[in-house]
Amino acid sequence: MSFDKDLDFIKEKDLIKLQENRLRKVIHYAYDNTRLYKNKLKSVGLKPDDIKTLDDLKKIPFSSKIDIVSDPEGAVGDLNNVFKIHTTSGTSGQGETIVFFTKSDWKTYVAQNVRCLVRCGCTAKDRYYNSTPYGMFFAGQVLHDAAKELGGFIIPASTLKTGMAHLNNIFNPIFRPTVFIGLPQYFLRWGNTWKKIGKNPSDSTLKKAYVLGEPVPPSVRKKIEDLWGVDCKIGYGLSEIGAGSECEEKNGIHWPEDDVIVEVVDPKTGEVLGPNEKGELVFTTLNKTGTIAIRYKSGDESSILGRGCACGRNLVRISLIEQRLDDLTKIKATLVNPYQFESAMFNNDIRTYLCVIDKVEDSDVIRIYVDADESNNLKNKIVQSIKTHLKLSPTSVKFVENIPQIGRKGKRFIDLRKKHPMAEIVREFEAKVK
Repeated sequence: MSFDKDLDFIKEKDLIKLQENRLRKVIHYAYDNTRLYKNKLKSVGLKPDDIKTLDDLKKIPFSSKIDIVSDPEGAVGDLNNVFKIHTTSGTSGQGETIVFFTKSDWKTYVAQNVRCLVRCGCTAKDRYYNSTPYGMFFAGQVLHDAAKELGGFIIPASTLKTGMAHLNNIFNPIFRPTVFIGLPQYFLRWGNTWKKIGKNPSDSTLKKAYVLGEPVPPSVRKKIEDLWGVDCKIGYGLSEIGAGSECEEKNGIHWPEDDVIVEVVDPKTGEVLGPNEKGELVFTTLNKTGTIAIRYKSGDESSILGRGCACGRNLVRISLIEQRLDDLTKIKATLVNPYQFESAMFNNDIRTYLCVIDKVEDSDVIRIYVDADESNNLKNKIVQSIKTHLKLSPTSVKFVENIPQIGRKGKRFIDLRKKHPMAEIVREFEAKVK
């Protein structure tokens, strides 16, 4: 298998020709081989031959996670040649999304992730510390295969149970990793653990970090870079869709639009938005035969920044993801974005935190637990930071140690006013620290 690095530098006219050719093929293929997309097109009186250009794409109805959750095999083109499945974590009670991969799909995903690593300055000479889960969460395996394809040395560390076990690996003089791959919050937490015992995280052999799986506010990136002494780049991807990453310019995610068309639409009206207008990312996969996505509403908010970059690449860039539209929540009649809360908290000198939203006697409350060196000054700074960013005041701020990991991706913003799968863990933790 090989990847074509030149696709990142493809000329716009050649890209559009490639996209339209692939779009026509995938629409015919999906119509003939999937229940979901045949029914979608029929519902508005469309036939495959009606879709000829990129402009015709907007004629097609949207699809979403709900469609795939309700009928996982309905979006699969070549079920007989599926060789593996992965699942994504459920969103807003919709349940897990099952994604089917043919060998051809997997090769495409691996090639996309090789391109991500290359954009981030990674090479065959690097040693990759891959802390991303290798189980049903697809990123661990696909990044393992991408690093392997690039010719790198791989340390498949995801099964380790504790942060100290990871730290012992990272500082093992035999391993000598140069690239960290994984969730940013874990990397930050492990660095703080190392610092707590009087050691310096920046003494490691790590030079680069490729973080993914959750939004990364500028304050979090800076803390990672300062703590570990690494150059931190951000990746973005979906199991159902594909993956893109930043380059050395750090001015947006370069998206592999030769494989996946990206649109930004108004989440309420479905109107296609122009450059730099924020809306919901919508994706259409162009060469998949397993789980196919056509005008797939991601639930992620972003904007298209345009093509062309100082790095020389010509693929479209999308702005870093700041929120999932279904994560927005009202607290005391104020609409709150967890990304804003994350940014507010990490503007302060803290290691990590947990924010619990609850209702007491019909009133919303905000309880914040902070892992940091306790002081009244820091407490006041945290309160003021939250007021500035969110126009809200927390009900309480407590300094604690050993904040538990909430879920696979370590949620730090938990709303107990509604049913939550991790509610019991949070309640047990709160009971212990009262």
